[in-house]
Amino acid sequence: MKNIPTFLILLSLVFSLNSCEKDGDENVNFYDAEYRTGLWINAVGPVKKDTLHFVDDLNLIRRGDFYVHEEYLYRVDGKNLFIRLPGTTSETQHPILVVDKKTVVLGNMYITIGFGDGSGTFLKEN
Repeated sequence: MKNIPTFLILLSLVFSLNSCEKDGDENVNFYDAEYRTGLWINAVGPVKKDTLHFVDDLNLIRRGDFYVHEEYLYRVDGKNLFIRLPGTTSETQHPILVVDKKTVVLGNMYITIGFGDGSGTFLKEN
């Protein structure tokens, strides 16, 4: 009878610890500004030359073969990533199609001529 309160306390402690771990895992994805900061590499194709380096929650550096400009400003609003050049007001809209911890699929990342959807799959580099 004396062991029942001790058992219940231990059981509630284990339950609380498991709940905290799950909450932390839910924020490990592209929508979390702190987690988003860092280098994301295009995961499609044999040559991974297109990268998105989220410097902080405002600045983005995009590198690849076809980009004249590398430094951009960005914002995430709902399920969209908006990118613009500093000093301009026009921006491009990129739907956030898939978010899965270290992976994000962004729409409208590449110019297409009717073939393909122009999306890009990016993996977070550790």
